[in-house]
Amino acid sequence: MRGKIFGLILVLFSFCGCYDRGGYGDSTSFDVVPNASIANLASAASEASCRTITDDVVCVGRVTTSDREGNFYRTMFVEDATGGVEVLLGTYDIASQYPEGVEVALRLQGCAIRKRSGVVQVGLPPYSYDTTPREFESQVIIDRHIVRGVSVAPIEPLRADIASLSTALCGRLVRIEQLHYTPDELSDEEPQMVGYSRFTDGEGGVVYCYVSEYADFANMAVPTTAVALQGVLLYESVGGGAGAQYVIKPSCADDVEVAAFVD
Repeated sequence: MRGKIFGLILVLFSFCGCYDRGGYGDSTSFDVVPNASIANLASAASEASCRTITDDVVCVGRVTTSDREGNFYRTMFVEDATGGVEVLLGTYDIASQYPEGVEVALRLQGCAIRKRSGVVQVGLPPYSYDTTPREFESQVIIDRHIVRGVSVAPIEPLRADIASLSTALCGRLVRIEQLHYTPDELSDEEPQMVGYSRFTDGEGGVVYCYVSEYADFANMAVPTTAVALQGVLLYESVGGGAGAQYVIKPSCADDVEVAAFVD
């Protein structure tokens, strides 16, 4: 145990030394200077257990998700030039305070991190009987760890194809075009977007789209022509014996876009 804690301390102390802004964060809309990247957090996080950050670690990025249409719930994703992270806010109507594209600083001292679905989650340290980060839950705690900037800029997703996907991209906002709905089993019923929908490209690649039953567009019909999917990339079990697969989780119905290009 002491060895694991010491190893984490070494990783966190190395943040300042290995952080390369790479042009991102050199000019922020507030007086906050980042000293770590989200890729640094990913290097320190584990799927096996929670880790608490004891040093003054600060990341800066932009919000890439919205909870307005209900597919994201009590959470938001923040992305910098190196990766994406999920922040467990535990509040509602997040988009009114942190709209897509707004710049935020994450002050992570005292927070816990753990990987889930390939993504680094940030929250409060878990209770003694649990192993997952807790939601911030109150605005007082949120304000302690999140500084909202005034700059709001359009978010440009990472354009990818299925073959280029990797777990290192989990948490990022991605866009994949020229996909076709290809269910494992054919049905006479008109398919809807709710749940995990299977899409393929022309190269044998497979990616799923996840829409919660509580999303406003859960009953949206699955397009039967070529589509472009945009959303946060996850890597998780999709059921039906398919095991863990790459999953795109969109924020809104418009993120499932019927292709305007020639099929």
